[in-house]
Amino acid sequence: MTLSDLLKHVIVGDLIGCVGANSERRALNNPGTVFALAVMSHAVMDVSEPDYTVNWFNAMALKEAAPFLGIQSVGIGFVLATFVRNTQDNPRAFWLRLTGIVGAVIPDVIDGVYAVLNPQAWYAGRMLLPWHTLTWQVNVMSMWSTSLLSVILLGARYLTLPILARLRRRVETE
Repeated sequence: MTLSDLLKHVIVGDLIGCVGANSERRALNNPGTVFALAVMSHAVMDVSEPDYTVNWFNAMALKEAAPFLGIQSVGIGFVLATFVRNTQDNPRAFWLRLTGIVGAVIPDVIDGVYAVLNPQAWYAGRMLLPWHTLTWQVNVMSMWSTSLLSVILLGARYLTLPILARLRRRVETE
């Protein structure tokens, strides 16, 4: 059983849910579309940049991954706290953003449970979801590269949008 960069999936899933919640288009602001887009985002991210994974069954690997796990935990905690704070007064946005997060994470949950129940398949690189197979993953990112990419994505998602919104309000008031 491994843990890869769950933080990136949570960030992108929340973004997809946020776009759905703010869209006036019926095709985009429904849970089914948000969920499907989030699952597809998971596949695209896994295929486009195979990230660092932690082997939970290896004590040495787990110890070496402590910085990565810390970044993941703090980042996911920040995303979830921001998500809850920003949707307190809007139940529809809450459910759409939660649907996006669940959709972006569920592929890892499915194959994680499968790996626990069928460890020989995991070690052979034969998972249920095709983008989780190891046959195409040749240049897996390092722990630090994966962590840096996650932190950049976190900053881009949650820092640039409020800054741009403030700049837009300032320009509109002048």
